[in-house]
Amino acid sequence: MARRRSRRPYPPLNGASLLLLLALLGLFLLFEWWQNRPQPLPVAAGGVESYFMPQDGEQAKARLIALMGQARTRLDVAAFEFRDLEIARALLDAGRRGVAVRLYSDRDYQRETRAYIVGAAQGQRGNEPKLTRQEVQAQIQSIDQRCERVVTLQVCYDSRTAFMHHKFVIPDALGVWTGSTNLTWNAFARNNENSLWLPSADLANAYRAEFEALWGGLETGRGQPARFAFPGLNGTVYFSPEGGRDGRQAILNRLRAVRREVWIAAFVLTDNEIVRLLGEAGRRGVKVRAVLETRNLAASKDQEMKNAGVEVRRDANPYTLHDKVMVLDREWVITGSYNFSNNAFRDNNENLLIFQSKPLAERYAREVEAIWKAGKPLN
Repeated sequence: MARRRSRRPYPPLNGASLLLLLALLGLFLLFEWWQNRPQPLPVAAGGVESYFMPQDGEQAKARLIALMGQARTRLDVAAFEFRDLEIARALLDAGRRGVAVRLYSDRDYQRETRAYIVGAAQGQRGNEPKLTRQEVQAQIQSIDQRCERVVTLQVCYDSRTAFMHHKFVIPDALGVWTGSTNLTWNAFARNNENSLWLPSADLANAYRAEFEALWGGLETGRGQPARFAFPGLNGTVYFSPEGGRDGRQAILNRLRAVRREVWIAAFVLTDNEIVRLLGEAGRRGVKVRAVLETRNLAASKDQEMKNAGVEVRRDANPYTLHDKVMVLDREWVITGSYNFSNNAFRDNNENLLIFQSKPLAERYAREVEAIWKAGKPLN
């Protein structure tokens, strides 16, 4: 009969062994936390904030609404599309606090603007208001040919065939919220977008001067560029169409000066001169990579860019790649509401920001690179 081995009890842990085990457990838990830690939204020196949708969408919208809540005297909003009940509610709340709220929008989206403001006033939740035409019409009071009062908010619309394509918010003189992001729920929740909070009274005044011109009936705007600076960041904002040619020339100048790499994420790219300079950059040895919104490939110069040596991909977002971004040498960023098109500098109301900041350029480059890698090569 086989003899059974007796089980030896494990030796008791001494103090040193116990400390080692706890240290290893602590390192494991620290590693797990580091891998799954919430990523803080970066704040550059001077308080500049950058947000990328859809991953930052909830935080970005909450931050925008909080900034609106800080307004005490004036809150000016220029929005190509306005379709968000939460943001509409923030505007109505500001008006109830005695803040002078002005919303300037594109006439093509007048119906949506009205419905979302009325829906917010009725306390509706979700993504889209549920209203009859009569319910909306009952809350509208005409002021003149361009302007009306919707519930308690004064709203004016452009009357041109070109787009009023701005997306910016100015609470008092606290700063400017701007970028590619329309004030719509799907822009924050679904699309590839970017937004910046630039806390500068001087920049707020420059944007407000442009807003005042539009609001007062000068629908092509003033077009006066304005410089802005923060610690480690300096740049210029341009306003189309009056200042559009200056803005376009500034883009072309930056492309002529690029030395190492260009990353592009674009809703549309139809400017032939930009395509030509991208090809020239490639022949100088610059790495040029671009990702374009899939549904606009027929309009964009994708094949021309490919023929010029640019590595072009179509985006993989089932919704919309709505960015208008170039990152040059991981030092310069070009962004704003400005699509890289002829209409953007000749016809539309746009704001274009060109700034130098290595930390923000690195963040933008990582975002565009991720979108590019997820994209699909052209056929």
